[in-house]
Amino acid sequence: MSFFDRPTGKILFFTKNSPKYFTGDYSLILSPQFYWVKRVKLPVKSEYRAKKLAPSVFEGSLPEGEQYFYDVKYEKDKDSFIVIAYSKEYIYKFIREKMSPKTKIRGIYFAQYELKDLKTCIAIDEDISLGNVDGLLIQVPSACVHSDDNVRKYLPKVKLSSKRIKIENLEDSGDIGSYIYYFVFLALILVSQLFVYFAYSHDLSKYDILKQSLLVKYNLPKTSFQLNSIKKSLQKEFDEQKTIKNALLKLDKIRLLKDEKYIDIEVQKTSTVVHIKTKQNRENFLTKEFKKYFSVTSSSFADGILSIEANL
Repeated sequence: MSFFDRPTGKILFFTKNSPKYFTGDYSLILSPQFYWVKRVKLPVKSEYRAKKLAPSVFEGSLPEGEQYFYDVKYEKDKDSFIVIAYSKEYIYKFIREKMSPKTKIRGIYFAQYELKDLKTCIAIDEDISLGNVDGLLIQVPSACVHSDDNVRKYLPKVKLSSKRIKIENLEDSGDIGSYIYYFVFLALILVSQLFVYFAYSHDLSKYDILKQSLLVKYNLPKTSFQLNSIKKSLQKEFDEQKTIKNALLKLDKIRLLKDEKYIDIEVQKTSTVVHIKTKQNRENFLTKEFKKYFSVTSSSFADGILSIEANL
C-alpha cells in the first residue's frame, strides 16, 4: 500500500442476511437490496448536473418515509447515466444490527460499481443471487446460478473505486497511525494550497481586468441586484413549469376509455380547467376520479363535453 492509499480492511459483500461481525476491519460492498438503480438518458453530460436531476428520475417510485441521497455515474459508451438512490438511515440500521461497536468500517460501496464487470449470475447465499440485467446488477433468485460461483470468490480481485458512501454515524475510527497519516496528508495539502494562493494573488489584478472586459463585451449584469432579479425570474418560470408538470402527472393517473379524450387542458398558478369528450353516464364517475387528485370547484356536462374546474 502506498502512502496515499486508503486503508480498506477486509472486503465484505453485505446483505440483510449477513452474519453478525464482532471484531475486524472491513469495507462493505452493499447488495442491490439496499438501493435503487436505473439507467437513463439526461439532457446533461456532467455527473455534477446529472446529480441535481436524480430526484426526478425516481419521482413517485421510492418508498415514503425516508430521506434519500443520490449518486450518478456517466457511461460514455452508452451516452447515459447510472443513477442510484439510497437511504443512509436504512443502510445504517442494518449495519448497526450486523456490526458490533468493536468493528471498524473503512468504507461503504455499491455493488453496481465495484462488481460492474460481472457478466454471469453468481450466488450470494442459498436463496439469492446477483445477476447482470442489461448492465444493471440486481438481486435475483438463486435458480439462475448454474455453477458453484459465489460472490465471495470475486472479492479478492476487487479494486475499490472512489464511489464511497459517507455515513456520518460510521466514520472510520482507525488507530493512531491512521490519524497521523491523515494529519500529514492534510498538512501537505495545506502547504500546496498556500503556494497556489500566492500564485493566484500575483495574477489577481489581471483577472479582474479580464472580468470587467467580459462584462462589457457580452453585456452581462454588473451587480448582484441584477443577477438576483434574473434568478428570481428564472425561479418563477421554474415554479410555474413544475406546477404544470405536477398537474399533468395527476391527470395521467385518471384513466379514460378508448372513446374518451381531453379536448382542452388549461393550467394556471393555482387552478386548472379541463374539458373531456365523454358520455353523460360517465360524468359522475370522472368527477369522483378528479376529486382524488384535485379540489374540484365545479363540473358540468353539455354536448358530449364534461367541463371540470379545480384547484391544484
